Amino acid sequence: MGFLYALSLKLLYPTSVALLCAGVAFLVRPPRLRAAWATAAVVTLLVCGNGWVVGSMTRHLEGQFLPRMPVPKADAIVVLSGGILGRTPPRPSVEVGEAGDRLLYGAALYRQGAAPRIVVTGNVATGGVAARPAADDMAELLAILGIPDSAIVTETRSENTHDHAVNLCPVMATMGIHQALLVTSALHMPRAVGVFRRLCPELDVIPAPTDFRAPYQQPMPWYRSSVALLPTPQALVDFSDAAHEYLGLLYYRLRGWL
Repeated sequence: MGFLYALSLKLLYPTSVALLCAGVAFLVRPPRLRAAWATAAVVTLLVCGNGWVVGSMTRHLEGQFLPRMPVPKADAIVVLSGGILGRTPPRPSVEVGEAGDRLLYGAALYRQGAAPRIVVTGNVATGGVAARPAADDMAELLAILGIPDSAIVTETRSENTHDHAVNLCPVMATMGIHQALLVTSALHMPRAVGVFRRLCPELDVIPAPTDFRAPYQQPMPWYRSSVALLPTPQALVDFSDAAHEYLGLLYYRLRGWL
């Protein structure tokens, strides 16, 4: 079921939709239908790659939980998996990817004395393949960053956001953790906070977002901001990520997890 969920989300990404429309346009015979499907493919890329559209979607999600300043103290820092690249050849060590800010920020919070423990959680992501659980890679990178092993707690069964809450709640209750700083990408924070607050009602969850995709910017002249109307590969990626979160929120609500 998890694999089918991941596959269905990818099929709804703009590149997949545009490719499907282009394929239908190639196969159908009536000229009007062919033109309509070809137009749908182009419009999909133009709209979903539009920087203004993508920026609005991203800021709406990221703006729901902004960082608290100063960061409050807690019993633990919980870092959800994502953005970690395993130590597979030719990589000499564990590396960070796009969302690797999660672990770097978690380590920074620990060094600031925000909490005495860091809980890293995650197995292989739904539908993915890896040599070992993501939490183990995260623990290795934390050790490289100088975090003592005694302060690191790993949870290696969770494959998605729902699993993080289900599997961590009893672990943290056993450890006497009643207040936790929840670290994940700002785009992902609405779904993560909603799940933890729904499934872990006794845990005081404090959002600690990072990895902002659409930070506040100084106003630019119209001729520079208008360039964002043109689709770019990065804009399509950002649209896919934002759409993934909106669809994930809908799916989680339908399942009663939010």
